[in-house]
Amino acid sequence: MSESILAITGPTSGIGRETVKALANQFSSILLLCRNLVKATALKQELLKKNVQLNVTIIECDLSNLSSVRKAAKTIQTQFDHIDCLINNAGMVATSRKDSTDGYELMMATNYLGPFLLTHELLPLVMNSDRKQIIVVSSGAYKFVPMKRPFFSPKHFDPITGYGRSKLGTLYLAQELHEMYSAKGLKTTAVHPGMVSTNIGKDNVSKKVGDIIFGLLDPLFVTAEEGAQAVISAVEHPEVYGGVYSHEGKVIAVKKHGSDFVMRREFIDATLEELDLQAL
Repeated sequence: MSESILAITGPTSGIGRETVKALANQFSSILLLCRNLVKATALKQELLKKNVQLNVTIIECDLSNLSSVRKAAKTIQTQFDHIDCLINNAGMVATSRKDSTDGYELMMATNYLGPFLLTHELLPLVMNSDRKQIIVVSSGAYKFVPMKRPFFSPKHFDPITGYGRSKLGTLYLAQELHEMYSAKGLKTTAVHPGMVSTNIGKDNVSKKVGDIIFGLLDPLFVTAEEGAQAVISAVEHPEVYGGVYSHEGKVIAVKKHGSDFVMRREFIDATLEELDLQAL
């Protein structure tokens, strides 16, 4: 296949933006899956200024809304017959309890359920490509807490627990993809880019609180450009990072509950049932 296609969620800011800019010359077409179409249009123009031959397609996709995810996937399926690399990058943090349109805790919906459904819908296109690569941007926050029922709408909300479990879910997704499809050529990597200074979470607190919290934390963060390097390395070196967990570019083993096969199986099965899917 002559046309190489990259699809990425959350490309308009932070890690996603830096990743797209760095990889723009390595693919002939880029699909920008995002909520903010104004930012996406500006990014498209910026990419085309650097590479006039690049094909850039904007796909509206709100990962917290399953209908939006299905619509976005359908749009892609009708326009493209393959995707060489899918990067599940988008994510969010909420400091107070919010529910998605579909009634799920918002972080679990945005960080896990939406990407799971999108991956399921686009997987045939990925498997129809020469490259066959999926990058899941996870987080070291998976270490905060093990998975626990009820998975998708917890009775008690805690931002650290909620975020940690949503990211543990993404780690389980990457492991499941590797286990089920690596023998068929799929190269999957779960990436923790480090503590990256981005806008994630800043829109979910008041400006005063946000300025205090992020002002204290910013010295501990790396820049979005630095954080994107772990994602870029995983894309560029599938023979090194395929089937592993990358922590800031270093291949490391995951903690005990991050490799709990029994819980992963229970969680994935519950996800399939919730989304009315037969298999990933």
